[in-house]
Amino acid sequence: MIDMDKDGKAIATVEAYVQAYYNRLADSKIADRIHLDLSQLKDALNHADAAVGEKPNLNLAVKYLAPETLHFLEGLQDNLDNEGILAAIKAFNGLYENKKEFVNMKLISAVPLTADQKTRIMDKMAKKIGEATFFVTEEVDPTVMGGVRLESENHYFDNTVAKKLKEMKRHILKD
Repeated sequence: MIDMDKDGKAIATVEAYVQAYYNRLADSKIADRIHLDLSQLKDALNHADAAVGEKPNLNLAVKYLAPETLHFLEGLQDNLDNEGILAAIKAFNGLYENKKEFVNMKLISAVPLTADQKTRIMDKMAKKIGEATFFVTEEVDPTVMGGVRLESENHYFDNTVAKKLKEMKRHILKD
């Protein structure tokens, strides 16, 4: 087996990778698929009877994984052994199962936003929605002129200059 010091660093590396990968997912459907595949891969790894020297048939298990899951596993690099895979599965499934709601959100702005700006915007949205995992896709649309618009299946927030100008025009024409 692996010595404890090296193993602890490897597990910490795997957990950091999983957290970063999970936070960059663009869609809850991708998270759903990876979660399902990893659960099945875990079953395949645990199904082998190590007591009698049986090894899991990873070639067969990997054959049926989605491309998104394979991409996720490729990032494990040096930790792509049974312990590393099981640690990644545990970390990913822990993140996946810990959230109450998944929200696919489109963030629309006139110009590309910095990471800090996106974080502040999504933090404010999280306060309005509650605890959720946000899968954010960004779109640059110069017609919004400024500000941002957030759209999802159940949520809509528009704080754009274009909307404010339309409201001003409607108010002026109304009087």
